[in-house]
Amino acid sequence: MEGKQFRARIRVILLVLLATFLSFVGILYNLQYVHGADYLDQSTRRIVQVETVEAVRGQILDRYGRVLVDNRTSYQVRLNTARLGTAQVRNETILELIHLAQAAGISWNDSLPISTQAPFVYTLDAATKTARNNLAALMEETRWKDGQVTVLLGRLETQETATAVQPAEEESPLLTALEKAAGGFLLDRVHTWYDLDGMVGDNEHVPLSASAADLLGQMRKTFSVDESLSPEDARALLGVLYELALRTYDIDRSGSYIFAQDVDMDFIAAVKEHGLTGVEIQTVSVRAYNTSYAAHLLGRVGSMDRDEWQGTETTTGYRDIEGYNMNDSVGKDGVELAFESELKGTAGRKMVERNTSGKIVGETWEVEPKPGNNVILTLDIRLQEALERSMAQRIPTLSEQVRGGAGVVVNVKDGGVLAMASYPTFDLSIYQDTAAYKAASQDPLTPFLNRATQGLYSPGSTFKMIIGVAGLQEGIVTPSQKIYDTGSFQYPKGEFYPYGSYHPQCWIRRQYGGSHGSVNLSEALRDSCNIYFYTVGDKLHIDRLNQYAALFGLGECTGIELPDKAGMVASPETSKALKQNWEDGNLLSASIGQGNTLCTPLQLANYIATLVNGGNHYGAHLMKTIKSGDFSQVVETHDAPPLDQIGISQEHLEAVKRGMYMVAHDSSVARYFRDLPVEVGAKTGSAQVAANLETNAVFVCFAPYDDPEIAIALVAERGGSGGELAAIAADILASYFATSDTLESVSGENTLLR
Repeated sequence: MEGKQFRARIRVILLVLLATFLSFVGILYNLQYVHGADYLDQSTRRIVQVETVEAVRGQILDRYGRVLVDNRTSYQVRLNTARLGTAQVRNETILELIHLAQAAGISWNDSLPISTQAPFVYTLDAATKTARNNLAALMEETRWKDGQVTVLLGRLETQETATAVQPAEEESPLLTALEKAAGGFLLDRVHTWYDLDGMVGDNEHVPLSASAADLLGQMRKTFSVDESLSPEDARALLGVLYELALRTYDIDRSGSYIFAQDVDMDFIAAVKEHGLTGVEIQTVSVRAYNTSYAAHLLGRVGSMDRDEWQGTETTTGYRDIEGYNMNDSVGKDGVELAFESELKGTAGRKMVERNTSGKIVGETWEVEPKPGNNVILTLDIRLQEALERSMAQRIPTLSEQVRGGAGVVVNVKDGGVLAMASYPTFDLSIYQDTAAYKAASQDPLTPFLNRATQGLYSPGSTFKMIIGVAGLQEGIVTPSQKIYDTGSFQYPKGEFYPYGSYHPQCWIRRQYGGSHGSVNLSEALRDSCNIYFYTVGDKLHIDRLNQYAALFGLGECTGIELPDKAGMVASPETSKALKQNWEDGNLLSASIGQGNTLCTPLQLANYIATLVNGGNHYGAHLMKTIKSGDFSQVVETHDAPPLDQIGISQEHLEAVKRGMYMVAHDSSVARYFRDLPVEVGAKTGSAQVAANLETNAVFVCFAPYDDPEIAIALVAERGGSGGELAAIAADILASYFATSDTLESVSGENTLLR
């Protein structure tokens, strides 16, 4: 009985095993024969990658809808390291790509600071600090420590002086030179890379060709470069492998290595024809600048550096801002930086399916990108062009010592900047030309400096309208009250004179030995009579003088979206901050815009706008409107109330404006405004610099006289008399009022075109 049960159980087990076996056979048959072709097809194409797709960056337009900064499609060649294969295959692929680029005249990205032709030498003197630091860091990571590998010795006048902590042991000249060339990179760790003791004596210069060639030899071993390659081919290949290594070791965090950018279709066709595995053509959107003007305002975009990504003690890094990754391009300066969050847009994600040969066979959007918003500026690009052209033509002729200048035009009604220029200037394309950028960086006239917001100048006599308004508003003088100019500042007989032996003279006494006689405020402005303003300033005292200066925006930032300097107004507190003594007589020089009073050209223009609109002090600004990417919605409009309201009475305002009218029509600058279609009010100024041997020229004006629309401020460093700037002001006014009625109309949304 038990034997029968045992045999029955065996049969059941065998049947189960047979059924299981037949099931496996059926499954395998189904996989291999019934659906084999389908599964094979899927296996060759279902290599899926998730790719981030950058959003199209928003446009930047001027106030009339002219597109200043747009986007254009560009092609770049990228190396996908995951698909380059073994070291031998990788090197062969990259070298073939290099040969194609050489044949097409395409330059590729190579920051290895060694010359590309034999005899090989270091080019650290021409390299950026980042390039030097990258080389030093990679040498540490890879332990390229052959005793003959040296770096540039002697003085590198263009490099930074080493500031790192010195090692305890005695240093050799070579070690010092290594640190200097590396731009201050971790000197205390250099001894772990090199055995340098006794290599060179004091002031000895090691042949650079040997050391650079030896480093290349070390790199050839590290990257398994074929020894049969010519030195030039090997150097070209090592340059690309060096770039890949910087990213492998996370030294260069600018993103994946892009071999070449902005390549043409012929090169793309050649690359595709050769079927180079791991070499990919990417379509990207890059900034297109439709104007060569306003470089200081518009700014540029670029890959973020380490500090921008990680942040500093005073700034938030982009890694802490949602929607950014370290490969993103961001605004570096100007409007591009100021409105980065609006212009950027939101990146999308898509699933990309490739077959085993790398060909894309399918794409599916997970999240579609959202384009950035469009920023409409207060800027009038035609007026900007007129300003820059006039400055470039006229400023160099002002004096032999002239160094540069700046000009600003603002809207009197709301503080919007219509034009703002710094001379000398530059073209934004300079950032793509290494040689041109280096030359501009070393130009003693500092073309990259935005003098309009960063230059600080004494306002000179253009400050006198503030003293006039303060004197009138505080009841110290009346519009018709006259003050007698004796040629030097005096107190009435019998009154105590608080300034001791200090009796400052009027400019007319110094130059011609005369005086202006009795003058009221308007006449004092016309004649720029120092004695009148000494007298009013003396009665105001420094505290009230400073209060009015602040109400007009001096001594504080303007509120513009770009970095600007606050400047200062002369006072005991300012002198203390500058570690100077405040003397009673400083009040008198402060009353005519001299002494420690310094302001930017933008502040001057904003102050004149505040004056002629009746005392409404608006913050300066560049943003007019922000619209959605398709222009269908208004995201934001600038509509800020005044920062301060002085409340200048109409009688007092007319007295000051009348004086400025007389300057424009009854002085040496009248010839410049004679043929304009509008009446103008103006004021000249000059401030002594360079031990009183040279003067900065300052000029301000507004128009039209009866209903002011724009205010202008101009400064020329060591430009002599402010009156010489009136020609530039006349050019600007002619451009503005000649075109204000004939501006091309820009079609709005949903408009039928024909």
